[in-house]
Amino acid sequence: MKKIILASLLATSALTHASDIIVSKGVKSNLRDLIEKDLNVLDNLKFKGDTSAEDLKIIGLRKVDTNSATGWLSERVNYVIEENAFTLPKLLIKKVISVERSGVTFPNQDVLPYGLANNMINEEEEKGITVMSNIGAGIYMGGKQQKQVYSLKISRGLLKKSIKAVVESPRVGIIQIGEGLFMPQVNPNKTNKEAVANSIYRLGVFFHEARHSDGNGVSLGFTHSKCPAGHNLEGAYACDENLNGPYTVGAIFTAEMLKACGDQCSEQEKSALMAEILDSYSRVVKINSKGVPSTHWDATPESL
Repeated sequence: MKKIILASLLATSALTHASDIIVSKGVKSNLRDLIEKDLNVLDNLKFKGDTSAEDLKIIGLRKVDTNSATGWLSERVNYVIEENAFTLPKLLIKKVISVERSGVTFPNQDVLPYGLANNMINEEEEKGITVMSNIGAGIYMGGKQQKQVYSLKISRGLLKKSIKAVVESPRVGIIQIGEGLFMPQVNPNKTNKEAVANSIYRLGVFFHEARHSDGNGVSLGFTHSKCPAGHNLEGAYACDENLNGPYTVGAIFTAEMLKACGDQCSEQEKSALMAEILDSYSRVVKINSKGVPSTHWDATPESL
């Protein structure tokens, strides 16, 4: 059974509970508790096993069940860090980001990811509030431009040596969460923060951000594109000009979790989650900015 282990736990506890995702000690304890609850919800959902062949092709799975869904996520998300991870004291005094190697030639060195010039770091926003960002993919892209390999220190707590995550691929899987992820107004259930539907919403955002850990060359990071004229988000970098990107992946996994929720979700909560799914699909642009039909991008992860 998949467990999430908090970076603040003692080493003896780490041996007891196998971990796929490490949550920085810098994340507030109440938020760490909610993240642990979310992963436990995923661990206990009874998936229907009726995912369409097209959706399975997009996410690269033979079937969607607890093991495959958690495995898919943990291949792309390894660390969760706090919103204020890059304050000046942390950058200048604690030196949370360091250069490991310089003069490095990266794969596809001269190939710019789609939309990189305008959208360096992939962030998921809700009404202008950042709720989550795949900062690992952003650091990898920045390092590639500078021909430098960076590393990031991830806190394990007071008097404990930090984890050093060397960013040699977007699959390093470093996700930065914002307070917006836990704000009541973004939840399907705005009065009960413990509602399973709220966990499903947040897990959907995790799956969305996890897709940013994929891709190579032009598809590196599955960067978002500017929403086209006539779209309700016209001009915002909140759309995908591909058919298998973060918004599609997030929608697919959210839909699968919604079907599995059953009596644990009220009809009102189900309607709210369905609205999130439809919103995600509305951001998938069928005709791209070059005037040609959008296609499936290569999801093979780039790596040194």
